[in-house]
Amino acid sequence: MRKIWFPLLSSVATMALFYGIGNIFDLSLFRFSLVLNEPLENGLIFDANIALLPFAIGLIVGFVVERIVKLRSV
Repeated sequence: MRKIWFPLLSSVATMALFYGIGNIFDLSLFRFSLVLNEPLENGLIFDANIALLPFAIGLIVGFVVERIVKLRSV
């Protein structure tokens, strides 16, 4: 059970940490923001600016932690 949850939780925690840092320090590379707008004639209700770098770093951390867990369980 640890083989699945530990990499998943470390990946999600890393993503949340980087998105949090991006929002606190206003860094566009690590920023996650949703801006609600008035409904316009083209139907745009909200604008989403989501950086992909924290997502990629979180996936890499998850894969590394998975490898470490597999090596230690053998």
